[in-house]
Amino acid sequence: RPPAPAALPTPPAPAAHPAPAAGAAEAAEAPAAVLAGIWRDVFGVEEIGPDDDFWDLGGNSLYAIRIGTLARERGLPGVALRQLYLTPTLGALSEALARGV
Repeated sequence: RPPAPAALPTPPAPAAHPAPAAGAAEAAEAPAAVLAGIWRDVFGVEEIGPDDDFWDLGGNSLYAIRIGTLARERGLPGVALRQLYLTPTLGALSEALARGV
């Protein structure tokens, strides 16, 4: 009779993600600050201001997808590529998201 197969290794623990409620609470407090943090993360810059333009910073479709994904993860509405064309500055985009546009 053949030997019993070895047991499979224990799967790794799932990666910790912030709770949606925590991201939503953070976004409710200061949507512009959350969005500014997202832009700093995506563009790899330390300082970002309301007049900084997505396209002038080197924005592209991949960055737009990352911004939309991070916005949802942090409790903001998603950001469509079209929205970045209509409101390309951080300040204008923050205002549009606050109005629900």
